[in-house]
Amino acid sequence: MSVLHDKENHRFIFQTEQNKLIGELNYHYVSDKVLNAYHTEVDVNHQGEGIAGKLYNALIEFAEQNQLKIQPSCSYIEKRMTRSHAELIA
Repeated sequence: MSVLHDKENHRFIFQTEQNKLIGELNYHYVSDKVLNAYHTEVDVNHQGEGIAGKLYNALIEFAEQNQLKIQPSCSYIEKRMTRSHAELIA
């Protein structure tokens, strides 16, 4: 299982080996250098397995690599960013 970046649909997804989608984090561009991360969801049968954290880490890595700031509209993303990546908050 791994996180994939679906750039065309502006989301990070987590899939099983059978390509079943079990988690996603959605975002959209506010400007060239600012993303709005507005939704994170993990299948109820896979909650507590750290999937949301892996999606979050992929978002942060993408933002850092591309010198982007993030507007966290999703409460999960906002909490995580406030604690560990406040410098990336737009």
